[in-house]
Amino acid sequence: MAGKHPSNTLEFILLGLLLDGPDHGYALYEKVQGTPELSLIWQVKRSKLYYLLDKLAGEGLLSSSRRAQEGYPDRKIYQLTGKGVQAFEKWLTSPVLSSRYVRIAFLSKLYFALQREADQALRLIDAQQVICQDWLTNLEKEHDQVEEDDFISRQVYLFRIGQISAMLSWLENCREQI
Repeated sequence: MAGKHPSNTLEFILLGLLLDGPDHGYALYEKVQGTPELSLIWQVKRSKLYYLLDKLAGEGLLSSSRRAQEGYPDRKIYQLTGKGVQAFEKWLTSPVLSSRYVRIAFLSKLYFALQREADQALRLIDAQQVICQDWLTNLEKEHDQVEEDDFISRQVYLFRIGQISAMLSWLENCREQI
């Protein structure tokens, strides 16, 4: 499940929301959509959310039980397993490994880290800064090897260097504001 692709970021958001205790799918949907910070990061359809909950249960990261409701169908209640807690903790403390996913995955991690304590958020920022600095160093080396007359390639590298430099600046700003 864990990887550098953000498609599973919502899965980790669901695991993080279930750290507060068991809940049913619609309540989790309302938390994702109703939490301003999370809804700015991720939009999800209910059908996708239910699919992901069942997928997480199938992977052993969640367990589920049925709760009867009078006059309504039974509710499926999801709860984190030990394996789910471990997967979430590993995800939360790991930097994002691809620059294209910083907006979705890193901001999601930062949201949950700040729910715990400022020091955890600062450690996450530090780890991400190290990764970003490595990206920047590698891009600058690659840029320096491009032929002077290869205009497009040079511009691609300059664009990426600018993006990573902006990420580093933004991460430092985050650090200062915590």
